Amino acid sequence: MSFRKFGVGACLLCLELGAPAHAFAQAAGSSPDPASVEGKRAEGKARYERGVEAYSAGRYKDAIDLFLQADALAPSAALSFNIARAYEKIGDDGACLQWYRDFRRRAPDAKNAREVDERIHALELVLAKKGVQQFSVLSSPYGATVIVDDQPLGVTPFTGQLPPGKHKVVLSLRGYSDSEQRLELAPDRAQDLNVTLVPARQQAPAPAATEQPAPAKPPPARPRAPEPAGGARFGIAPWIGIGAGVATLGGALGFELARRSAEDEAKNATTQVDYKRGLDREQSRQLTARVLATVGGVLVVAGGTLLVIDLTSSKKEHASDKAQARLGGACLPGACAVNVQGQF
Repeated sequence: MSFRKFGVGACLLCLELGAPAHAFAQAAGSSPDPASVEGKRAEGKARYERGVEAYSAGRYKDAIDLFLQADALAPSAALSFNIARAYEKIGDDGACLQWYRDFRRRAPDAKNAREVDERIHALELVLAKKGVQQFSVLSSPYGATVIVDDQPLGVTPFTGQLPPGKHKVVLSLRGYSDSEQRLELAPDRAQDLNVTLVPARQQAPAPAATEQPAPAKPPPARPRAPEPAGGARFGIAPWIGIGAGVATLGGALGFELARRSAEDEAKNATTQVDYKRGLDREQSRQLTARVLATVGGVLVVAGGTLLVIDLTSSKKEHASDKAQARLGGACLPGACAVNVQGQF
């Protein structure tokens, strides 16, 4: 699964020597503004040259990082090729295939196209033996969230691996209509999915509905004070449980709002790294919110149950007191009378 030594060596040398002049041309004179196009190219060239040094010294992971940084500053097909070669050195088949395919997208008329295509096909077969295949999702504009089979995976441009077969791909980007695509991934061929997003239609605001005054809420029922004797069995414990439960549910609401904020950050991320960080924060806050909601719900239900028991017990005792009426009677010459005393 390797290139012929002469063909690959010559191609790599040509790209490494030619890339600075081709991709990092800069104006002569004083150092350009780092925020300008010329400044970014100059910084990209510096990182590229450091990457070449790291590659030559066998520090391939350092070379990958530097090549990626250079490509972010001044994209180049030559850098895609060199990134693929560095990944090949460390045996990362998936990343190697991704960057060889990126090189062919950027350089469709490359002189070494035949050799690169052969390498791509060999790497596709390696993934096929693992039961997966590579796919890439490209969008115009880029930065759209990629959702595959209802699972968010990253942002465009995105490359990943899936089992061969049919998959549903949805792209979501603020200001654009969601785009749903069907991906049928072959077992032995990687696939590109190119999508042009359509701006969302500006919808006129709906007429405001006439607001009806909300019915006045009845004042909350005041809890009965515990009776000194024969009254509440649990004292103030029910109220403590309910209060703690309400406070815990408030904390759960706070974490849920934080989770939604992290979800928005993940959707608006422009890199896979930022998306992964946002997704991790979202999942962590979601777990905390669910735990707090569960604990708060248990406390409220437990406190409410104890309170109901107390109130029911008090009502029964009060009713019993009312039912204890006094019955009396008396007879006088010519008449009899009955006297009943009590609360009903």
